[in-house]
Amino acid sequence: MPKTVHYTSGLPRSCSTLLQNLLAQNPLVHATATSGVHEIMYIAKGFFKTDEFKTLPEPLDGEKLFEDFVHNGIINSFERLTDRPVVVDKCRSWIGSINLALKINPDAKFLIPVRDIRGVLSSMEKKFQAHPAHQLEGGQQDTLAIQDVQGRCQMWLSGPPLGIAIRRIHELIRLHKDRVHFVHAEDLCKDPQETMNRVWAYLGMEPFVHSPDNVEQYTTEHELGWPYGDHAVKPVVAPLTPDWHDTLGREFSNQIDQKFNWINKL
Repeated sequence: MPKTVHYTSGLPRSCSTLLQNLLAQNPLVHATATSGVHEIMYIAKGFFKTDEFKTLPEPLDGEKLFEDFVHNGIINSFERLTDRPVVVDKCRSWIGSINLALKINPDAKFLIPVRDIRGVLSSMEKKFQAHPAHQLEGGQQDTLAIQDVQGRCQMWLSGPPLGIAIRRIHELIRLHKDRVHFVHAEDLCKDPQETMNRVWAYLGMEPFVHSPDNVEQYTTEHELGWPYGDHAVKPVVAPLTPDWHDTLGREFSNQIDQKFNWINKL
């Protein structure tokens, strides 16, 4: 029987790994670590630049060929990886490809982990301080930006991984807000069972009783380096600490809150 495939894609440092491992407590669900399926699809889009596509009498036939290929490829890509019938594939890029993903599979569901941007930036800043070798300098402008916490935050907010995710979510709200389900990291960590009840309802599945005091690691992911590390879940789910005033400074934290508070209301 073909597998049902859904997606997790949202902000960095927003407890997506915890979400995936809670999903996988349900024996019906195979929840992935950061997956390469989206990138395989992205590479396949190169078909439209080939002579073979250009020689098709009807360009729409080429689109149908691509969509059928990708749709069946996504479903079948997990056939040998798991016997579980439902797959939740995690990749931050899915929210940038949601139009295509929904065209390929209109029944697909999207879980969007989000978090107070002050918390995201605070987490990234703490990772930066803990791993000073991973400064990700792309040029002299980056070198200038990373000299203080506000410069670092502004750099992260203007590009990947954070800035691009915020822009994608803003567009997601404009086009597909009613098709996705936002999972707030604060809710997931404070009341995991109730938050997951809403997730199961959105996925159209029966409620599942979780064990937030005994979260076993289901996903396997090597550390990709700052700021993507810490893909090991803690065995006990605990509320997040709002420490951004200490990490970022109160005045700057307030400025961030004024600009991005809309995310907390999703």
